[in-house]
Amino acid sequence: MILSETKIVAIKDSRGSQTLEAHITAHEGDSKEISVVASVPAGKSTGIHEVKSLSPALAFEQFEKIKRNIIGVNFHDQQEFDALLIALDGSLDKHVLGGNLILVLSEGFARAFAATRDLGLNQYLHQLLGSKHKIPDRFPRPLFNIINGGAHVTIPSDWDKKFGVSKSLDIQEFQVVPATDDFALGLSVGKEFYSKLGYELGKIYGAENVILGDEAGYVCPFKTNEEALEIIQELINRYLYPLKIGLDAAASQFHNDADDSYMIEGAERTPEELTMLYYDLAHAYELISLEDPFNEEAFDDFAGLQEKIPKTILITDDLTTTNPERLSKAISKKSANAILIKPNQIGTITETIDVISMAYENGWKTIVSHRSGETKDDFIADLAVGVGAWGLKSGAPATEYRMAKYSRALDLWQKINPSGPF
Repeated sequence: MILSETKIVAIKDSRGSQTLEAHITAHEGDSKEISVVASVPAGKSTGIHEVKSLSPALAFEQFEKIKRNIIGVNFHDQQEFDALLIALDGSLDKHVLGGNLILVLSEGFARAFAATRDLGLNQYLHQLLGSKHKIPDRFPRPLFNIINGGAHVTIPSDWDKKFGVSKSLDIQEFQVVPATDDFALGLSVGKEFYSKLGYELGKIYGAENVILGDEAGYVCPFKTNEEALEIIQELINRYLYPLKIGLDAAASQFHNDADDSYMIEGAERTPEELTMLYYDLAHAYELISLEDPFNEEAFDDFAGLQEKIPKTILITDDLTTTNPERLSKAISKKSANAILIKPNQIGTITETIDVISMAYENGWKTIVSHRSGETKDDFIADLAVGVGAWGLKSGAPATEYRMAKYSRALDLWQKINPSGPF
């Protein structure tokens, strides 16, 4: 495939910050030219082992330097294109070209390559992984982030005086996960639950004190993590919703590197004490999943918790950052049984596929995830469906930035299951 024209522009993400969008025109031989668009998100709660991003201004400068290396060149596959970008960057953390510039080009190439072959993007990504590993025969479940805490929240300044609340909840994400394989039904239930939860929180805290965090989850003057969990569980029980509770602790945010302790709800806890807290929560609320319960270097603490809560899907994010070396270490340490996949943590689609393949080779599940600073690009929905991921994580079932991914997955589900109830 030949890229006849490529342009990089700046657009606003869901937080109003600038990010990159690529406009690519390409053709295969004498075939008609096709045009595609791709854009990339940015994370707020990031792991130290993620690739580096550049400001849009610097990314534009770097793109001008490499444009001649990609325009007019005949690329035979995704790996060849991505390998060139990696070589042009020449650094381990992609700080020269920037992981964001590399990824927007890599994703754009994938879209264009699929289109020139009359393949759906999910089919193309399925083929990329299928050449390396047998793909699970499943459709991803949505993981709805319905209450936001941690780095995804800015607490109103008057809440300290009104409620005695001066900071957000320590746990970053409170999720509900449908206990059904039917994506359409799961999405419908998730949207209804989200709406009912908002109404319930308004009754408890006052509608004016129910606001949204970065990922469209609710933010209220909660005083404890369990206060939020109790409200979620009670609502599930009251209406008999087929939903399970999941958590993303993002524990690096409340970890003290100096003495390897964790400050949670005003109390300092050792890794052993935190393990027991998670053990209690996992059993009390029958957690289906738990992400990043410890800091981003705590391979052994993850492994210890994995032994204690074997029925809970233990997910690594900051620990592994979609990185093959980090994942290999986590696998050898038996640190978890699932990995969060974020393409912008590693920078190219080829490397993302390689990490997914490694996870599957070792019996791990994958959950494809958005970032807190999102665009309306729905690439990750095709990725999750194409690679048979266990889950698709795109925030709350609300706002166009989050719903773009869920809606795309719903479209794909309905194509696969045209006689379904929805």
